[in-house]
Amino acid sequence: MLAPKSDFIGLTEATAHLATGGQPPMLKSHRDAFERFCADKANGTAGYTSHWQIGERAKASLEILSGLPARDHAFVGNASEGIARVISAIEWNAGDNVVVADKEYASGRFALLRLAALGVEVRLVKTVGWYIDPDALLDACNEHTRLMYVSQVTSLTGQHFDIASIASVLEARGVTLLVDASHALGVVPVDGHLADFTVSSCYKFLCATHMGVLAWNRDKQPNFNPRAVGWASANDVYGGQSYSLHDDASRAQLGNPNHLDVYILEVSLRYLLSFGIASITGHVRRLADKLYSGLDAIGVALITPARAAQRAGNIAFAHPDDATLVREAAKVGILLWDGDGRVRASVHLFNTDADIERYLEWLKTYTRSD
Repeated sequence: MLAPKSDFIGLTEATAHLATGGQPPMLKSHRDAFERFCADKANGTAGYTSHWQIGERAKASLEILSGLPARDHAFVGNASEGIARVISAIEWNAGDNVVVADKEYASGRFALLRLAALGVEVRLVKTVGWYIDPDALLDACNEHTRLMYVSQVTSLTGQHFDIASIASVLEARGVTLLVDASHALGVVPVDGHLADFTVSSCYKFLCATHMGVLAWNRDKQPNFNPRAVGWASANDVYGGQSYSLHDDASRAQLGNPNHLDVYILEVSLRYLLSFGIASITGHVRRLADKLYSGLDAIGVALITPARAAQRAGNIAFAHPDDATLVREAAKVGILLWDGDGRVRASVHLFNTDADIERYLEWLKTYTRSD
């Protein structure tokens, strides 16, 4: 165990919580964040100023996680909104194309498929089984490719991409790389310098609530002009007849972020960084390897890649009645995630060897009677 379960609301030794890829429990210290937010909100102008100061502290922590400057992070409603902000900032032309895998996260696929109305070709790369071949993604690119969307760690199988190798090829071709780090940020290293843009939800491995963050790599993309604009995105100039976008990522924030969410995120980030991402990654990879080996021995239809380098915190297998399996596991205090004909377990810093062993022992019995 890296982090004590007693730090989390509703998490006890009687629970094997392996559902962080869906959503983890909240920290007990989040109660203090809520009280602090309420006190600040009752304090008029001074409290409103505190809201924005907490946001700056959260962005300073995001700088440690992504490596990009604090000012180049924006708070958005969710990761899906961040994807939309990026896509809206590109001037699309008929004949352009974009590349995405057919088993990529729905928000990215849907946003790109919508571009077909503008005459943009969507190159939907077919997945072999459950495996997304990074070479097939790159092979789908040509001189007309404008953008590729890829999750650093996929939500379906937990496949972990080598973003550095993908980025090096795309940069040479002038293709924008949009990375979704929702299943990576907070559990494995995320290098914001590799992609042009990185988005992430905050309610998964960041252990916060349902907001999102957008990171802008201005070295690769100096011109980022989201189509939507609000009072928080820009300065009012020329007597109200024009505006100038802020020179940082706040240009992607239309108005107030949900400040309560930001207070909670700030606490989560400080908590995660108190352990360090390197320590969290080492802990998670060890348990994930143990889980993968155990599932393989049971004989389930694993869909997470066998190579350890292509895995992170999610380990999944295909199952014809995934919903029933997950429901039955929950009855004995083992929390998993189902959907799309697969069962996913996610490992995070509060998980223990006992959690993995308990899940494997229960699954042996379940599969024998299945």
